[in-house]
Amino acid sequence: MTTTTDDSAELRAQLVDRLVGDDLLHEPRWREAFRAIPREVLVDRFAVHDPATGRHTHHDPTVDRASALAAVYSDVALLTQLDSGGTATSSSTAPSLMALMLERLDARPGHRVLEIGTGTGYNAALLCHGLGDHAVTSIDIDPGLVAQARARLAELGYGPHLVVGDGALGVPAPDQYDRIIATCGLARVPEAWPAQVCEGGVILVNLGFALARLTVAADRSACGRFTDYASFMRRRTDTGETAPTVHDILTAADRDGATYQAPFPSFLKERPLQCLHAIVHSHVHKVMVHSDEGDLYVLSNPGTGSWARARLGPDGQATVVHGGLGDLWGDLVGLAAWWDDLGRPEPTRFGLTVSSDGTHTLWLDQPDRAVMHLPTVDLTQ
Repeated sequence: MTTTTDDSAELRAQLVDRLVGDDLLHEPRWREAFRAIPREVLVDRFAVHDPATGRHTHHDPTVDRASALAAVYSDVALLTQLDSGGTATSSSTAPSLMALMLERLDARPGHRVLEIGTGTGYNAALLCHGLGDHAVTSIDIDPGLVAQARARLAELGYGPHLVVGDGALGVPAPDQYDRIIATCGLARVPEAWPAQVCEGGVILVNLGFALARLTVAADRSACGRFTDYASFMRRRTDTGETAPTVHDILTAADRDGATYQAPFPSFLKERPLQCLHAIVHSHVHKVMVHSDEGDLYVLSNPGTGSWARARLGPDGQATVVHGGLGDLWGDLVGLAAWWDDLGRPEPTRFGLTVSSDGTHTLWLDQPDRAVMHLPTVDLTQ
């Protein structure tokens, strides 16, 4: 919807109506929070990514307030900080995903919530409005973002407990949290989190391209199902970290290596498989290039230096060139065959059990139907 109004309250009401109409927002406390919080106060200049063109549209409310507000109250992520390679390192998440996560979190008055990834502070503001300042703790690795969020939240009358630090370590507190919500993508559930959540509490986390909702047991294990597709920018281990660009990934695989012919399954690009691959092989980056010479699939793991490129030929076979440790293409095709043998299940049929020793076990349909132990990932990288 296009609008030229600069009436923030009117735009907030319209946003809530859309979220309710799309069946994403049910709880009265979150409806009221979205109506009450002026999102524009928590961002200044920002960019909106257009997936069709790959370009960013930049907005500055001081130059064109009406256009900026139209973007602020559209269902898009607002990119508020980019690294030197142009990859976003902070954003205000699309309202539809924020609403979905708040509903999935099922946080109620009396619950204490730890948010991983303060960012602009918009989600923290929503939590404060629905639960009270005293119930909300939020952590971010970037001291500048935390300071900015603290000032802007105070301008709105909110004072949650904000912490600068590595979200993977959580925030130890005298009383355990009832909920942890992560607004950044992680490779695995950090070991520290279940210990900071009370028995029966919930961890809501983005792994790969899916949300997992896990309930913590008395033995500090956590178990639950993948509930929805979702994708966040990856958690950073320090503020100087730069994410690989498409150019970096293509360059990493543009070299000589071992060559062989291999299958190129026709279902390789299906969304459920892409989601599963991102969960299992969390540090592998993928790029698909379409050309007259045939589709080119490029894989790179910056942590190990492994890479692979596979070009689809007219016979349906792929010419694979790879190097480094292991065979990234072989891992992908092997996972694809495994998923195909299972009947190509959607991510929501999978669940995850994180044991007290940190082992991550993927299960299908029921927790007692374990199908895979996920590879261990070093969260310090």
